[in-house]
Amino acid sequence: MLELDEKYGEEDFWYLNPKNYCRPMYKKPKEEKEEYGVGMAGLESTAIEGLKSTIDMKDKDPDGYKSELEGLSATMQEMAPAQVITLEDAKKIMDIAQPLVKIDCICRRMTRATLEKGESRSCLGIGLGMLRWGMIPERYKGGVEFISPEEAKKFLGYWNKKGMVQTVMTFGKTKEGAPYIGGVCNCDYPDCIAIRFRNDYGIRSLYKGEYVAKVDYDMCSGCGTCVERCQFGAIKKEVTTNKSNIDMYRCFGCGLCKETCPESAIELVERISLPALRDEW
Repeated sequence: MLELDEKYGEEDFWYLNPKNYCRPMYKKPKEEKEEYGVGMAGLESTAIEGLKSTIDMKDKDPDGYKSELEGLSATMQEMAPAQVITLEDAKKIMDIAQPLVKIDCICRRMTRATLEKGESRSCLGIGLGMLRWGMIPERYKGGVEFISPEEAKKFLGYWNKKGMVQTVMTFGKTKEGAPYIGGVCNCDYPDCIAIRFRNDYGIRSLYKGEYVAKVDYDMCSGCGTCVERCQFGAIKKEVTTNKSNIDMYRCFGCGLCKETCPESAIELVERISLPALRDEW
């Protein structure tokens, strides 16, 4: 079982527990930083410095590199863990935590050096903290748009259909000490820093999802839609059968392949139900 579920799930996945969206709103920034953890600026600085140190060590000291990577992963998991979720679970969150706000994606701002505005906004800010978004002008320079739960569900569905994966993002801690969930992002490999940290460098700040995808070979037509949509490189096409094959060890359980399969040949099974994968997070 994922440690976050065990500690903060309360008989369900940790991100479906409303308590993990609650945080005091009216504390001075210095006090908040000391009591509830670093902000995004501190997180980015720590990640960049740690990543550079790890990369520098890779060729010089392979054994030290492995230790450094584990240490960086542990630090990131403590500071700001994130997790891939399914579209269905993302929609459930829309009924749990409000207000809901469309915002620009900070990852795309950093990787593309562009600012999303208006209809191009691709991420969601969540929770009461959004009522004070104006206090952090640098983070929200693209502005915000408050939307209803139903509008948010359509928003998530729109980006999922485009090929985006949903992830829950955390920022500091709740009063109970759980990671404070402050956003649901629509992510893809080229732009998402969390996905690239995990895929490219093995930094395990982004957890795999609660599910794993499984193909029904009898129903699979071999169209390859799922191969094109997978953001984690977990799906290949078998040459001999012309069927899609999912590497469950690489699967993050986002369900994007399931959502896009025209033959409904893919299902999701809970990760903990599979002995070989129950500890693969």
